[in-house]
Amino acid sequence: MPSETDVANVALRLVGGTRITSFTQATPNANAINDIFSEIRDTLLEYPWNFATQRVELAQLTTTPSFRFDYAYALPADWIYTISVHDNDGGFGTIDYREEQLAGQKVFSTDSTSVYLVYVKRETNPNLMPPSFRIALASSLARNLAITIANSNVLEDQLAGRAEKDLAKAKSIDALGSFPEPRPSGSWATSRNGFR
Repeated sequence: MPSETDVANVALRLVGGTRITSFTQATPNANAINDIFSEIRDTLLEYPWNFATQRVELAQLTTTPSFRFDYAYALPADWIYTISVHDNDGGFGTIDYREEQLAGQKVFSTDSTSVYLVYVKRETNPNLMPPSFRIALASSLARNLAITIANSNVLEDQLAGRAEKDLAKAKSIDALGSFPEPRPSGSWATSRNGFR
């Protein structure tokens, strides 16, 4: 069962660093990984990953926006990226909304009396991440550690290319995990199919 430390050690191996046993051990490598791990992971999660997708009906807040919108809904604490927002549990159509802050809280502001959210959560358990994503995470970590640990701009450039390829592969593999969402037919497609 892979752990965050295992992912970190893959990254450290790519830059010639020594293994760590935890993020909190008092070593330069552990400190360097601890500084960037969450930020790099969360940045990579800003994409509609199937493995981290959640569906939830949001709770309406009693506090409302000052103008334009009538209602506000608290975003989930583990929210990273919005995939879609609907006013029905069938997930049809879209609604007018804005992601913003209200009274120090991240919210959706909208005129809809119900909000159903499909979103990417902050997945922190490496066991729930596919191997291809863990590899992409390790490559991205390594790229960001190349100067700190290996003191090498050349290695950073090499690892940047590797990180991009690993991320593209992870996205490709993840996309196979669900049937594509049907797109609504526009007037051109409707007329081509013999309908008016």
